[in-house]
Amino acid sequence: MKGGRVFGVLLRNEWFKARKRIVLWMALGFYALVTFMDKAYSFFERSEGFRLPDIWASVFGDDSATLFLFAAITLVLLTATEFSWRTARQNVIDGLSKSQWFWGKTLLLPIVGLAFVAAHVLIPGVLALIRTDMGAAASSLVPLSVFQATGGLVLAFLSVGAFAFFLSLAIRKTGAALAVWFLWLGAIEFGMLPLLVQRILPDYSERLEYLPWRNVFPLLEFRNYDAPTFERIAAAAEAAGRSAPEAVDLGSHVIMATLWTVLFIGGAFIWFRRRDL
Repeated sequence: MKGGRVFGVLLRNEWFKARKRIVLWMALGFYALVTFMDKAYSFFERSEGFRLPDIWASVFGDDSATLFLFAAITLVLLTATEFSWRTARQNVIDGLSKSQWFWGKTLLLPIVGLAFVAAHVLIPGVLALIRTDMGAAASSLVPLSVFQATGGLVLAFLSVGAFAFFLSLAIRKTGAALAVWFLWLGAIEFGMLPLLVQRILPDYSERLEYLPWRNVFPLLEFRNYDAPTFERIAAAAEAAGRSAPEAVDLGSHVIMATLWTVLFIGGAFIWFRRRDL
């Protein structure tokens, strides 16, 4: 019971501080606007396929990675500034233990992640619902695969967002933490590291697909959750003379995303405990 009360206090504390920060609402509002504008043309033009449940295949995909950029930047701005503004030290002085402060701060991961995922899924979903003829719908408007894909999107953010969280607590400078995050996920993970591995250890090149950023892309594809969508894409590829996409083992990517999340949060906790505020 005591642990539950502490958790509730920490959650309320983080939500209170986060909702007072204009950076959260600016980033979330801008992302919501970008998402709306991306779907607005198809909505107002009454494009074929812009209805439920057809819309879901375009909601989830590689483009979902843009969500991570907005959400991770927001997370770093909410976390790293706790040190430059000395609010982390003040919270401990006011009665929180260092461990309580840390675990409270980890709650920003689901808070920020769920906020951006909700905007990403609900905005096109509501627009498509407006254009949907309920009487003509031949299947469920929101099938189980939508909830599975949403869960995959949340898990994907937790794994790459946990890396940003780790850097925020390790570096404690907003600009430097963001620079390292972008450097690793861009230049290193998709640039220098694959070249080095392919040249020095070519037999291990396939394992690069389980690096933090690369690992999440299979979790973003709707076809990996929805069998009819996968079959439709495979049939279209064969009709066009292209090879059909291969089925993906989502289980291994789910496990790796979970492990990366635990590793980064655990590493952040160990590093944080060893340093002064």
